[in-house]
Amino acid sequence: MCNVNSIQETYKRLQDDESKVIYIDRLNYSITQDSFYLKEMVGRVIKSKTIWQDLLKRLIELSKNHELAIFGAGMWGNILYRETCKLIKWRYMIDSKPAKKAVDSIPVFSFQHFTEKYQGEYIVLSSFKNLREMKGQLQDHGISDERIIDAGSVIHQLTEGAIYFDLEELQPVREKEVFVDAGCFDAATTKRFFTWCGGKGYAYCMEPDERNIALIRKNLGDNRNVEMVEKAVWSKTTVLSINARGNCATSVAGPDRYDGWQRIEAVALDDILSDTGVTFIKMDIEGAEVEALHGAAHTISEQKPRLAISIYHKPEDIWMIPKIILDYCTDYKFYLRHYSFSDYDTVLYAIP
Repeated sequence: MCNVNSIQETYKRLQDDESKVIYIDRLNYSITQDSFYLKEMVGRVIKSKTIWQDLLKRLIELSKNHELAIFGAGMWGNILYRETCKLIKWRYMIDSKPAKKAVDSIPVFSFQHFTEKYQGEYIVLSSFKNLREMKGQLQDHGISDERIIDAGSVIHQLTEGAIYFDLEELQPVREKEVFVDAGCFDAATTKRFFTWCGGKGYAYCMEPDERNIALIRKNLGDNRNVEMVEKAVWSKTTVLSINARGNCATSVAGPDRYDGWQRIEAVALDDILSDTGVTFIKMDIEGAEVEALHGAAHTISEQKPRLAISIYHKPEDIWMIPKIILDYCTDYKFYLRHYSFSDYDTVLYAIP
């Protein structure tokens, strides 16, 4: 239940104006379920940033005299289109696998079809991950660099490229940082941890999904400073049900909650982190954060690691998660940051 005193205590511990804006808007959204508050938050903390505004201005100016098309009709292409379609009339989209992909009523062409129809349009790249490959394809077709616009890097800087490690107040403090990546998915966050700490660290990769585990092993290779823990994170060491999707949306629930779900082992962080000197815990575990924090009570109270906890999966997370942290250790100060153009990827940073 929403507790006024705990809300007030959390607000007092927020260290800057951006954190307070995010907290109030997310709190209002959790209480009312009115998406107006989320739109306001995204507008203030994402769309107002200079790199996004500069990109918008450039695209709008070009669209006055030229046709524009988006390369990449996946998630990032959809985001780019959705956030600009009221300002720019996009001619079409290009995708290497266009089958069953649709973005509003705009046509989605295969690359081969695009090369047959190209008439000098400016091509806007939406994907950071595939940026080099897409740009190479266009250059091989003879399209000049001035006709290629990189929107993918801008979106990446605001979202995946910033999350967990962009907070200025969160810097390495020990010669060897010890990191827990709870909800490791594809190990991208773990790899960025090693960049953040200059390679002088150790990481526990917590992941229960077999397909994700295979991806982690492929992406990390033979890194001796990584320990794979092929289990879910929970309030106690037990058996849970898993909805294994092979992506970042894999989730867990109590063992008898859903018929047909696979059973997997889960572990409390306290059971594996005693005397490890853990310095930084990140959690993005699709709504299991509250349970996982209960399973890390001793670790938080005794070792006082810095925390980066997803706080958007459930409406009550915005008031419950800070309260749980303070129940276990009163020494934390808080920051909030948001890393998407939608309701997901709001992170609570707790720094002792």
